[in-house]
Amino acid sequence: MRYPPLMHTDPHSIAIAAQGLGLQLTTRQAELLSAHLIAVLETNESMNLTSIVADDAVSLHVLDSLTALGALESAPAGVFADLGTGPGYPGIPLSVVSGRAVALVESVKKKAAFLERIVGDLCLEATVHPIRAEELALEMPAGFSAVTARALSSLPALVELAAPLLMRGGLLISMKARLDDEEIRRGDRAGALCGLQRVSLDRVQLPSTDVARVIVTYRKSGIATARLPRRPGMAQRQPLA
Repeated sequence: MRYPPLMHTDPHSIAIAAQGLGLQLTTRQAELLSAHLIAVLETNESMNLTSIVADDAVSLHVLDSLTALGALESAPAGVFADLGTGPGYPGIPLSVVSGRAVALVESVKKKAAFLERIVGDLCLEATVHPIRAEELALEMPAGFSAVTARALSSLPALVELAAPLLMRGGLLISMKARLDDEEIRRGDRAGALCGLQRVSLDRVQLPSTDVARVIVTYRKSGIATARLPRRPGMAQRQPLA
């Protein structure tokens, strides 16, 4: 099924929507974001890639992903990793617009297979890793300038998962729908054990919606006193804080 322009998934509509975030996309960037989004929506007809409906997809996938662009641009030069990327959000839009290569980390094999296809079809500067973050940390320790994660897990778990992946000075950029003071405190305590320090907390309103996001950024500034990575799943089941 090819979604018609009224669904606002065409390149021009995406470029106009991105202006609400103060972004001026190039023609090529808008084309890639559109092609990726249309592929997600079409594939979602036969495979459960996302629960977000087509009418909301530009706002809740593309624009939501791009709210983290400023944080990513403040990271050191290099490849970034997007944990639990699902159909490629926020990793693919952030890679397309920033010009950085991305490692798309997705342990669900059918989603990883979709990503392999879309990376090849669109000639994206991306690699697909069908494994968990803890396994990637064993393969590529301190291999990334930044780690992004959108609505993936609690802050303490994300801090732990990101720490062994990040190079010194690298950033964890966590995109949260809801965040309370207790989770922030726990994230900071986990950061102290993992060599990460919180450097910013920004609240963002998605253009033309009532949807708000919180972007929490940590910098790897020290050495972890905890032995990382732990076994897969431990960060979620038994968080450090």
